[in-house]
Amino acid sequence: MKTAMNTPSSAQLMLRAAWQWRRNDGRLWALHLYGLVALLIYVVPAGLALAWLPARVAAGVAGVLLLAGLASVWGVQFSALLRLDHPHALQLVPGHRHAIHRAALGLWAVMVASAGVLAGVGAAALGLGDLAASARLALAAALGTGLLLLVVAAGLRWWWVWVVAGCTPTLAVQLWLRGGQQVWASVEPVWHTWALGTSLLLLAVLGALLAALVGQQGQRHAQAYRQREQWRQAVALFPTNPAKAWAAYGRWGAWMNWPGQALADAWLRRCLARPRSVMARAEVVLHGRQHWVGQLVSVLMVQTVLGLALLVTAALTGQSLGLFIEHGRVGISVGLGFVAMSAVTVLPVALWRSRREQALLVLLPGLPRGAALNRALAWRQWRHSLLMWLGLLPALVALAWAGHGWYALAWVGVALPLSAWLWRDHSGASPEPMAPRLLPAVAYLVLGLVSMWLHHRHPVWLGPWLAGLLALTAALLAWRWRVLQRLPAALPVGRLA
Repeated sequence: MKTAMNTPSSAQLMLRAAWQWRRNDGRLWALHLYGLVALLIYVVPAGLALAWLPARVAAGVAGVLLLAGLASVWGVQFSALLRLDHPHALQLVPGHRHAIHRAALGLWAVMVASAGVLAGVGAAALGLGDLAASARLALAAALGTGLLLLVVAAGLRWWWVWVVAGCTPTLAVQLWLRGGQQVWASVEPVWHTWALGTSLLLLAVLGALLAALVGQQGQRHAQAYRQREQWRQAVALFPTNPAKAWAAYGRWGAWMNWPGQALADAWLRRCLARPRSVMARAEVVLHGRQHWVGQLVSVLMVQTVLGLALLVTAALTGQSLGLFIEHGRVGISVGLGFVAMSAVTVLPVALWRSRREQALLVLLPGLPRGAALNRALAWRQWRHSLLMWLGLLPALVALAWAGHGWYALAWVGVALPLSAWLWRDHSGASPEPMAPRLLPAVAYLVLGLVSMWLHHRHPVWLGPWLAGLLALTAALLAWRWRVLQRLPAALPVGRLA
């Protein structure tokens, strides 16, 4: 009896699956990274807000961060449940369908209840109203959390939900300004009178919709499951084989991959037609799918698609484009910063993956040897970083000018000195090169947050900060350049490990 009580149920095992898979794949480092990122993104800002901001503003900031954290954990868990929602298991394994429903609805209910309780307790502690007002706020928070988690689950089920969700806030504001206030004024008395019953009814509807997303059987479900698995495997292939990954998305994927692939092929033909550019030909092999041509095209295409989306949204809503850029400047700057850091994080990994070809590549006539090879490779990597910066210039100018986000550029600027990390001893690289990805990313996250916060509080420091950043970058590069002269030849990578 005691053993049976201590045995975890099927629903509990399903909730452990997302984390257990990473342990089984040898990616325990990913769990540590997720914990560190969650600490830096959610816990630290919430603690700083509670310590420095006024009580009500701090409570709002902490609530938003808590909601974002819940949505992140829910996304990981529901993605695992979608993988476990296998059509064969639903038909052949007794109780599998009910276990998936219990896992999804149980976790959803716990998160919704937690958000509601915390909102009610916070409202009562801040004195935002009497007990009835705090209870209504708790119910509203629970409803909002339940709806958000349902949207995240639907977005993981159908990709087009993210497009609709991205347009919904703007359309909701327009509807609110064009008559939504009058509608709420007529509905508000009903809400005050029947808040509990209405909330429970709406939560029951949301729960029923959530249960309909998993545990379904039939041919359509089997086809949808195969498509989701195809897309998931395509996403996993992006770092190593982007062409095959895009092909998994069908005609749209082939169309999106065509410009980058065409330019990469044209650049390869150009390199082969010019025998003197031996390092240019070698770079095609060394960096493989992470070659600067493909990355530069991807950066420009992402900016083009984002700019067109903002223009269409501004035209439909009648608002200025600068207003949207200003409201989204923090998120845009974070995305641009990680793109600027992409060379630092992916190039060492690309070198490791091409190490077998490098044994033959070093025999290429005209390829530098020893310290000269280190210098040539370092210059190629640094040029890769500079080209990424040039590709980001349109978005950076729009962010600083239209979005008045000069302080947000501090986040992107931190990538400059960290690019010196590329100039390292590649001959002794580890068989599992996680450090080249983890350490610069963590350092960038910490320094970027600190820099952005300082410039938001003290905008006049931007000029001296930029000068100091350039000086630090020059000093680090000069130091690493001298170190390169004494290091063993970089190729083949990892031969001395």
